[in-house]
Amino acid sequence: MERAYREDELFDATIIDSEGYVYGKLEKISINEDEIVLLAYEGKPDVKTVVDVNSLKEEFLRGIKTTFGSRLRRLAPDDILEEVIRKELGLELDEQLSDEHYIKYAERLGVSIPRVRAAVERKEQKGTVSLNEIKTIRISVIGKEKWTEVIKIILLHEPKEAMFRKIPTQEKVLYRGTDVIKDKLVLDADGNALGYVDSVVLFQDTPGIRVYVSKPTGQVSLSLLARYLEESGKSDTADLVRKHFREYQESHRYNVPVEELEDFMRLMKLAFRLPKSVMTSQDTREFVADIPWDEIHKIGDVVLLKSTLTDLRSKGHI
Repeated sequence: MERAYREDELFDATIIDSEGYVYGKLEKISINEDEIVLLAYEGKPDVKTVVDVNSLKEEFLRGIKTTFGSRLRRLAPDDILEEVIRKELGLELDEQLSDEHYIKYAERLGVSIPRVRAAVERKEQKGTVSLNEIKTIRISVIGKEKWTEVIKIILLHEPKEAMFRKIPTQEKVLYRGTDVIKDKLVLDADGNALGYVDSVVLFQDTPGIRVYVSKPTGQVSLSLLARYLEESGKSDTADLVRKHFREYQESHRYNVPVEELEDFMRLMKLAFRLPKSVMTSQDTREFVADIPWDEIHKIGDVVLLKSTLTDLRSKGHI
């Protein structure tokens, strides 16, 4: 039986036409006595003036002084600042600070609030979709363990966006190179997400596509970590980190996985907090499937397949 969804569950779902082109995203569902329609919007790039919270934090940190008590508790300047802000604003000791808290703290102190121009997305109404235009609705989760991504899809019967862009319908799916289809979302015949296109691959007698999912891996910047440790009064620890990862391992490394750093800390019996400021992230790609080209139904903004996930598994593709 087809699953039903509430409006809040479908908010921001991507609406895709029968040719694989994105019509827009779901903004709301309008229910009238004689009809129900989906209101779609498009995200347009825009520029907006916003508070430069990072500069604000840096200004606060310059005024932070470590005390004997904070050194005894091994508190970094970031930790001391957060304690001061919580006390000033009357917050709980363990309450997570948001950007608004830093702004309120600045207002209390009468500090000038810096602003920057930032890229944002502006919503523009695209049009409407009636219920009889919808082929299927799917919410699927791709990825594994804690690294997952929720994909909301509303698939249409007709080439609504292709007609809007005046793109001819595809009678046959022509071969494309990796540079053309790389990183496009791949959907089965029911609108379930498999992952993204990694590359074009070759079977014995036909081309195909390799599908992947992203798996972010936490990385620590060695230079930022060393600077943070020195500023926290832990110069000896900073030297140990540099020597271990850059000299003893005979390689000039810039980033290390969090897990590897934690192993080193346990080995050397070190204890220090890893602030967000020293963290970087990198995506690794995890293999999902190799799909033959004749399983591809359409290629637009996304890749639509002819078969369902169940059929793909029965054919040995997944």
